[in-house]
Amino acid sequence: MRNQLKRKIKKKLQSYKVELNAPDSSLPFNSESGKKVAVIGGGIAGISAASNLAERGFKVTLFEKEKFLGGKVGSWQFESNGETLRAEHGFHAFFRQYYNLRDFLKKIDSFKHLIPIDDYIILLQNGDQMGFKALDETPGLNVWDLRKEGVMNWKTFVSPRSLPFIQLLKYSEKKSFRKYDNLSFEQYAKKTAMPQKMRLVFNTFARAFFSEPDKMSMAELIKGFHFYFLSNDHGLLYDVLDDDFQYTFLDPAAKFMIDHGAQIKLNTPVNEIKKMEEGFVVNNDHFDYCVLCTDVQHIKPLIQNSEGFSKYNEFTQKIASLQTSDRYAVYRIWTDKFEEKDWPFFVFTDRFEALDSVTLYHKMEKESTAWSKKNNGGIFELHSYALPDHLKTDDEIKAKLMEEFYFYFPELKGLEIKHSYFQHRKDFPAFHTGLRDSRPEIKTEVPGLFLAGDWVKMDNPSMLMEAAYTSGAIASNMIFEDEGLQENQLFSVPKKGLLA
Repeated sequence: MRNQLKRKIKKKLQSYKVELNAPDSSLPFNSESGKKVAVIGGGIAGISAASNLAERGFKVTLFEKEKFLGGKVGSWQFESNGETLRAEHGFHAFFRQYYNLRDFLKKIDSFKHLIPIDDYIILLQNGDQMGFKALDETPGLNVWDLRKEGVMNWKTFVSPRSLPFIQLLKYSEKKSFRKYDNLSFEQYAKKTAMPQKMRLVFNTFARAFFSEPDKMSMAELIKGFHFYFLSNDHGLLYDVLDDDFQYTFLDPAAKFMIDHGAQIKLNTPVNEIKKMEEGFVVNNDHFDYCVLCTDVQHIKPLIQNSEGFSKYNEFTQKIASLQTSDRYAVYRIWTDKFEEKDWPFFVFTDRFEALDSVTLYHKMEKESTAWSKKNNGGIFELHSYALPDHLKTDDEIKAKLMEEFYFYFPELKGLEIKHSYFQHRKDFPAFHTGLRDSRPEIKTEVPGLFLAGDWVKMDNPSMLMEAAYTSGAIASNMIFEDEGLQENQLFSVPKKGLLA
């Protein structure tokens, strides 16, 4: 019976992987036009756009204001107590439904660096933990199996107040956002008979998008659950890169772009763009197309400082409406002690005030493992995805993160911090209530101008790194279409939920 149901669910969800487009193989593949493209921003979206365009023969220049590629997955060196170490923005997971990004990893020979995590674990304040490794991987059946972790019980399925939960299985972009984008998760939870452990799972999920539950759009959360849990048979487990992103992703991506003729200009900010009658002027050079791949914090002043955009009212208004998330913090520490339990590389925590997750880099990355063996100590990253308002200063934040870290890892009390790197930032896109309608799309009303990033509005449900890569690839496809070229094939999880 269960196997028959699995087959029906798989058929209904189109084998969990659908084509986003239908490339015309009769069209030319490579460009012979010599058209020039400016790609502004060297994060995953910019790498995606620049790689796809350069591979097809476009003359691509990638501008990046930092001295390193990667944006939110960037990696850089710093000096501490006579040692040269590396830091990054925080932990990143490659879920197995990141179809387009993972295909790119194969293309640049980075896929070989992916290693699986043991379990998706949440540590609870009462000393217990929730793990999701044992759940059935079939959408719908995995929801039923949440009973094993106490996330749901039989009352959840019979209570009239639980009926709204069915919306998790009915994701549809237009309907879900029309009905739930102006409703926060906090408001939604109060209307329903949501068990405490289910609320914890939702809270953890909301904060992973750098948002507190009272601000997070319920529609975005439904979309997130659809993408990560209810549209594919990969479960909640994922893969990570086995060494620093610089070695395993960014260097191979840069080599791929350069090998295909792209110019990469690091440490080169773009402070203004001039929209000409034909094309654009970027840093005194003329381009036929422009793909903006900056984060939401930088695109607003860039457009405000630029010339020739004032007549495009819809575009400028949508850019002006973009918002950043709450503040977040990342605190990486190099220590003289190890944890006692055999935890996975990454664990969520039932947050008290600040600590949302802990990453054990000494168990995950080769360079970190080498440091750990040499110095007989661990490397931990403490992450707060959405800082409470009362924690203002860096010292207050670090102290609170350590206090909560010691609660979950009491055996590490009294450790010596040999090195540390702290970041207190506010540059992640907001997925708060009521923002969907005004969010800009990839193709703009400005001729030749495209947007890419995890913040743009798309008609597919991809999120985070997959959204960033896919948006850059779609922008490239739109330029291919303008030039009469064959598109690249792209994929997605099903666009609608099991019961939609």
